[in-house]
Amino acid sequence: MKFRAYVIFFLLFGVLSDIYTCLLFLPVLWDIIICIPTLAALVCLFFIGAGVRYTPSLRLFSYIIFIFEFPKFIFMLFSSIGIFLLGIPRGPGAWIAFGVGAGVSMFFSYLIFYSTRHLKVHEQELAFEGLPKEFDGLRICQLTDFHLGSFGKRAAYISRIVDETLAQKPDVILFTGDLVNFEAAEAESYLDVLARLEAPYGVFAIRGNHDYLLHGHHNEEERKADTEKLHSMETGLGWTVLLNQNILLKKDGAAIALVGVENVSTNPYFLKMGGDLKKAMEGLPEGIFTILMSHDPSHWRREVVPSSDISLTLSGHTHGLKYKLAGLKPSHWKLPESSGIYTEGAQVLHVSKGLGSAFAFRLGGFPNIDIITLRTKTL
Repeated sequence: MKFRAYVIFFLLFGVLSDIYTCLLFLPVLWDIIICIPTLAALVCLFFIGAGVRYTPSLRLFSYIIFIFEFPKFIFMLFSSIGIFLLGIPRGPGAWIAFGVGAGVSMFFSYLIFYSTRHLKVHEQELAFEGLPKEFDGLRICQLTDFHLGSFGKRAAYISRIVDETLAQKPDVILFTGDLVNFEAAEAESYLDVLARLEAPYGVFAIRGNHDYLLHGHHNEEERKADTEKLHSMETGLGWTVLLNQNILLKKDGAAIALVGVENVSTNPYFLKMGGDLKKAMEGLPEGIFTILMSHDPSHWRREVVPSSDISLTLSGHTHGLKYKLAGLKPSHWKLPESSGIYTEGAQVLHVSKGLGSAFAFRLGGFPNIDIITLRTKTL
């Protein structure tokens, strides 16, 4: 399904746009130049379909599509409207359309190379009646959605994330999934950097939907082996990976529970990933203050709220996808809890905007490191 979508993008934004441009406007030399990105995209498409160098090929393909091919499609669209519907002469119509296409190209370049790496630290306090006073002031650093494959083998941006996280002096670091895009190999060149993450209570992680590596492998056996390799990498960093498991954080005789559940989603493609909230909470003392790490925020309203008394749920997955179109909120149709704080009675959900994106760019604003300070609410 994914590969078919890439082929459609290639044919629509690349081939069709090039045919239109070559037939109507440019000399032969410019025709050749204008087709070079499409040829490069075709080579990437070959490697993607063959499963060879899948991640870097897909990254380059996405850059070509949004910086070159989609702007050419916009040029085709605007010039066609101007010339054939509005009667604008071909020369001026082409220049107007070129300006619009160039603007679109610059916009996507801004998203890819600046906005997507413009790191922010977001701090907030959350108060709970059931939080033991011993944990009043606990500083949680939530990291989510690294998507390391989107940044190549070495990116200073990842080091900046680690440096900024350590500078916040958190008590505990919680990573809520999607370390990579498609292959465990994406993390290999960053292991020394990620190994620097540390906190007094430790670093805890769960799997996101991308951490099941559902694309880019030739068969299920290969996928499972690569998933286990990724798990070994994370534990090798000193992280505790909670797969439908829980652990107690203790201080001065008091304790709170940290629960990690495997991915649960409203998307039918991601449902069968083993998420089991009941299993994850087995053995917990009744009434204990509980923090749940669940990658997809749709899990919160679907199961967490109606069937548990979990006080705080931390999620990612959405990349902060929260936008309006003509007064409507299309981003909320499938993911109504897409960014920030949501409450239902005494239960709270925090959805982080995350740090990266599996796509070439982010639409949800600047990437975030989230620092959440817990407070004991007094009556």
